[in-house]
Amino acid sequence: MENRRTSVGQLDMIPQSPPKLHRSEFTLGILAGGSGIRAGRRDKGLMAAKGRTLLERTLEAYGGGFNEVITCCRDNAWFYSQFSNRVFCDVKLGQGPLQGLSALLSATETNYLAVLPCDQYSLSPNWFEQLSRALGPTVTGVFAVDGGRHTPCCALHRDAQWQIDTLLQKNKRSLMALLDCEGFEQMVVPGAGMDIDHTQTLQEDL
Repeated sequence: MENRRTSVGQLDMIPQSPPKLHRSEFTLGILAGGSGIRAGRRDKGLMAAKGRTLLERTLEAYGGGFNEVITCCRDNAWFYSQFSNRVFCDVKLGQGPLQGLSALLSATETNYLAVLPCDQYSLSPNWFEQLSRALGPTVTGVFAVDGGRHTPCCALHRDAQWQIDTLLQKNKRSLMALLDCEGFEQMVVPGAGMDIDHTQTLQEDL
């Protein structure tokens, strides 16, 4: 009979798929620290459409199954605390989304963080699977883009914090600056660019 045994060395050469990451391995971070200039300086998470706040809509549609939910907000911590395990206020205002990402990573107790803006209006149902699948030994963070628009919707390893903080120390605050760094990628996720500032349908619902 033919010997079909394979040596350990030969087995090691077979390409292995990276382990699938589950939502329970991630903290969900909600970004709510913006000034809301394009929304009339209103707190977008509290704005309502069809009887529910934008935050409620976001969490109901996209926020299930995570280890915990933490929120970085500008104001109204009392409101966000009803939907989060932990809430903290952004103490460095006007620093853009990178400051919020740094704050969320600082508070993350898991190795991974998934991030959604508080006013995420429309997003592919498998957004998390798309982004988390791309994380790996050489990929620290994956950001969703939609129609050429970059968004803070992302999946990050906690090691991303030192790169984000390095940029902030250099007064670089844009997502594009982070995407130029080694270990960060972007991925097209349908609907990721739809929020209160860019959704005419939602504006008509308010």
